[in-house]
Amino acid sequence: MDSIRQRIIDAQMAAQSLVIYRSILKDPIVETFMQILDLALGEASFQELVTKYHDFFSRLVSQSENRSEPAFGNLWQDHILNLVIGDENPFSLRCEKTGIAGISRDLITLTQRDLASLQKIHDFDFSIFTSYIGQKAGELVVGFPVMYSIESQRHIPYPESYFKEKYHVKKLMGNSTDWNQNIDVLAKFYHEKGCGIFARYWAFKWENSENGGRLVGISEPDPIRLNDLIGYEEQKQQVLRNTRQFVQGFGANNMLLYGDRGTGKSSTIKALVHEFGQEGLRMVEVTKDQLMSLPEILVKFNDRPYRFIIFVDDLSFEEHETEYKYLKAVLEGSLEPAPENVLIYATSNRRHLIREYHSDRVQDEVRAQDTLQEKLSLSDRFGITVIYPSPDQEEYLKIVQGIAGSRGIDVEPEQLRQMALKWELWHNRRSGRTAKQFIEDLLGRLRKA
Repeated sequence: MDSIRQRIIDAQMAAQSLVIYRSILKDPIVETFMQILDLALGEASFQELVTKYHDFFSRLVSQSENRSEPAFGNLWQDHILNLVIGDENPFSLRCEKTGIAGISRDLITLTQRDLASLQKIHDFDFSIFTSYIGQKAGELVVGFPVMYSIESQRHIPYPESYFKEKYHVKKLMGNSTDWNQNIDVLAKFYHEKGCGIFARYWAFKWENSENGGRLVGISEPDPIRLNDLIGYEEQKQQVLRNTRQFVQGFGANNMLLYGDRGTGKSSTIKALVHEFGQEGLRMVEVTKDQLMSLPEILVKFNDRPYRFIIFVDDLSFEEHETEYKYLKAVLEGSLEPAPENVLIYATSNRRHLIREYHSDRVQDEVRAQDTLQEKLSLSDRFGITVIYPSPDQEEYLKIVQGIAGSRGIDVEPEQLRQMALKWELWHNRRSGRTAKQFIEDLLGRLRKA
């Protein structure tokens, strides 16, 4: 029993000695694990100890079942490996930027020390532990949950390249007898794939909360691709050219995509995630009401090697709304220059983003013209404005034919033409969205028949 107790103390000391990977101790499951160790070494009742262990086991099972990525090892081992590989810390963040060649010897030594401690936690023998609980209680423990293996080749989630390489690293470390020997592998992964939330996701949304907002990763971003968008070739090329320059570290501009509704403005921007995500582009969708959070959002991009597009869809302001001032500050910069790794891409149905009334031009304000110009100048702060006009009849029919061909619809061209024109007449006006809605309806009717 003394030897088992010593193993528990060793695991406890290994966890408490973490420096570089110390944030792992804040993980709820790891916190529960540490509480179990404390209870086992203390004067806790048998019932209290068993209750806490079952709580711990339940959390592990739920975590495992909610993950879609391939797993390796048992429930606990896979969880620890995921925490290590996904952790943002001085070592992983430095590797992300420079690789291991740019890291000091002292930081490497500290990291190796932590990896040795983490391996002890990873290898903790729960069968011996549960036996210890039974011995301590002086009674037989019946039906204690077993720490079972979950190695599986599950469906690899988006983005596949990240999770394939992550599984490879998990397997190497899980099978290793000395994690210190895997420090180069871990550093290479951080450098090539990144660390933390920006490695795991390519697309994000901003979520406000009472204690400040947070970035929420989107595991399955809109699957739209640029090749799926028929028409507007010149507009798409403008967006592509500017974004490619941005991703490659060359000069690029904030962009405003302006035009009629349903013309593909938002879809063009969303498709950029798939086009450039592998090259380090990350996209964060922010609503108009969240623009006041822009300074908080920008802080999260500091000193990261990625390129960020803040996407604001359907941007426009009423007379009483002042959120546009926060947007102007980012577009123009302030005393502190705008981050070089951030651009703003916005869509709007208005050329001038702030609604103007005739009454604005006749006011009691002494310098009313200055106020008017401030409102009208917001759109000018975008370096590039791309116009998406409503298609004419032939362009609309071309879009219909293109979508129909991609969806495998076999209908006589003249019949398709007449049906599309009829749909446009009785439903929304001509646009790419109208064409897509027509095709979806046609597909439904053809399948029903």
